[in-house]
Amino acid sequence: MAENEEMNSPIETGETKTPAPKKKETAKKPNFFVRIGRRLKKLWSDYKSEMKKVVWMPWKDVKKNTVLVLSAVLALGIVIGIVDFVFSEILGGIAGLIG
Repeated sequence: MAENEEMNSPIETGETKTPAPKKKETAKKPNFFVRIGRRLKKLWSDYKSEMKKVVWMPWKDVKKNTVLVLSAVLALGIVIGIVDFVFSEILGGIAGLIG
């Protein structure tokens, strides 16, 4: 059996190997602007699909939280203003004693 396999080898029978298949022509890579446009289109569609999944708070809760945040900002601003005034008066008094 080994003799038959050797006799049928391509070298002894004069057969040539089949040529390697030619490379497939690859499509050209799209230019920069086309790629960016595709990415932006995908980004926008992903954004829209995610926004459909968002559960929005009721308008009543939004108003209540907005008022809460604005009042907290106002109160903190007043506290910072008072502390700033007190420290500036203290430093002004110290500067008057020194100078």
